[in-house]
Amino acid sequence: MVGAILLTSAAVGVSAQVDPNALAESARNAMAERRFSEAAEIYSDLAAKFPNEPTLQANLGMALHFSNRDTEAIAPLQEAALALPSSFPAQFALGASLSRLGRYAEAVDPLRKSTQINPQHPFAHALLGEALEAVKEYPQAARAWRALRDIDPTNAYAHAGLIRCNEELVATAVEQLRQLDPESPYMLRFLGHMRLATAQYPSALYLFRTALERQPGVRAVHEAVASVYEGAGQPEWAKVERLKAESLPATDCAESQSAECNFLGGRFDLAPSLSGELPSSDLFWAARSYASLAEQSFKELASLPESVEKLTLVADIFASQEQFSRAADACRRALEIGEGSGELERQMAELLYLAKRVEEARPLLERFYRSDPDDARWAAMLGNLLAGEQDYEKAVPLLESAVARPGAPVTARLDLGRSYLALDKPQEAAEHLSASLGLDGDGSIHYQLAQAYQRLGMREQAREALAQYQALDARTREQTEASASLEITAPE
Repeated sequence: MVGAILLTSAAVGVSAQVDPNALAESARNAMAERRFSEAAEIYSDLAAKFPNEPTLQANLGMALHFSNRDTEAIAPLQEAALALPSSFPAQFALGASLSRLGRYAEAVDPLRKSTQINPQHPFAHALLGEALEAVKEYPQAARAWRALRDIDPTNAYAHAGLIRCNEELVATAVEQLRQLDPESPYMLRFLGHMRLATAQYPSALYLFRTALERQPGVRAVHEAVASVYEGAGQPEWAKVERLKAESLPATDCAESQSAECNFLGGRFDLAPSLSGELPSSDLFWAARSYASLAEQSFKELASLPESVEKLTLVADIFASQEQFSRAADACRRALEIGEGSGELERQMAELLYLAKRVEEARPLLERFYRSDPDDARWAAMLGNLLAGEQDYEKAVPLLESAVARPGAPVTARLDLGRSYLALDKPQEAAEHLSASLGLDGDGSIHYQLAQAYQRLGMREQAREALAQYQALDARTREQTEASASLEITAPE
């Protein structure tokens, strides 16, 4: 890549006192041979002798960038990019240095210019996509990833970028729909489709039926109910629902470019922009369109030949969806076909732990704890496993070491509080349990904290904690009973 973007410095050959051409040649050779620090020193001397030569500033900036001296590279690259607005190397290197420094908002403009100057350069589109994602400009980021995919359909990073961007756009559309009307039939329909996609048939049926109560006579919802019945193994009931759907008028899309018609016609890329105010119906179809685009991109990613890059990206996607077991399997496959990566193996260990595949996770966690005891993750995870096995004496030192270090999982203090309570150390238990109350979804932490307070003789605090437990427990039981009452029943 260096040779492809290196600028020439022929214009500097005007001084009789030095031989700038020879110096420039030495610098070019150093760049070609990846002796970037040496090249940077030569270009620095040349730039000092010829301060009005922007090509030298560009080459100096690139040499510094490739030497991982991005902070120093910014000034000469900014000068070169200003003087040479049509220079791909100057714009690209400036954007690359800013990105590596985490200055993504500043990187967007030079990276965008570099893609306009050289639309076929894959790295420029990739860096632009990453920078736009970092500043949460997901529609623009998706365009950058599509451009990279069009240049190279086998590029796994392009497909993964499109998945991430479209999933973010789904979340944005759903959040706007929630703010507009959280109880609208369109919100219920979208949630129903989510439940249907994950085979949660009773709750999907409930959501679709509720949507029909609020917006009767919608053909697409009856078709969705039929899909629920088919998934639940009730083909006869599905036929009844299909007949209901067929008795209703279909959406007339002959001359329409509505959000619904674009979705039904498979034109997902024409989903409504989320930048303005949209009605509930458009937000619903936008969310479904972006979800379909994400699904398409995942299929394209999955169809690529296996490689470490592809499998690592697949693991990241599964992990973001909390499909930890599938993510761990992708990591394992990447390790099998690659030369091995310590970081990838660490990722697999954590994913196996999150997937509750304890027997596979434990030896890896123990190994990484021995080799890197200062990393709070390993102590926290091992402590959690030991606490789960009621080996509290061994769990406590691990958990104490974890919470004393930065980067410890938020659950480590909770595990530590519970372990101290089991060891009848209420003072220590109360300290850590009270710090973990934000994690309490079912009242169990408040209940344990009440126990600790009772043992300490702190009766008023114990009563307050117990009251909070009872309120949370009652809410949890109501939700559980409501969920348990859902069932697949015959068409109404």
